[in-house]
Amino acid sequence: MKAGSHLKGLQGMGSVFGVATRIEGTVRIEESVRIDGKIEGNLDQPDGNARWIVIGPKGEVHGDIRAQNVSVAGKVFGNISASESIELLEGSEVRGNIVHKSINVEPGASLHGQLIASENGSVEPAANQDQGPEITA
Repeated sequence: MKAGSHLKGLQGMGSVFGVATRIEGTVRIEESVRIDGKIEGNLDQPDGNARWIVIGPKGEVHGDIRAQNVSVAGKVFGNISASESIELLEGSEVRGNIVHKSINVEPGASLHGQLIASENGSVEPAANQDQGPEITA
């Protein structure tokens, strides 16, 4: 699947949080979802059926994300742990550590944290761990 293809349309998305949406607190997601609004809290999505959490270009998450697959075009201020794959698209910004099985980073994506490779994406980033050097693709 081509990088960024999850942002081209809303087909296959179970839910969409629009630009005017703001959510506070932990959100448990049982389907694929696209976030174009602002989330202040953690996102938790169990594995199953090739699920995705897609952070659109105007989307912003202030909290940790645990999911099967994650695609970021907006901003994430927290750690990301994916059991399958992560995409950091051009213009995206992540300030936190990333645990991944597979990752694709496009030129123009920005990461302020550590990349931690894991065979199954199950390793959790250490709390209060130094975020390491800044990486800009």
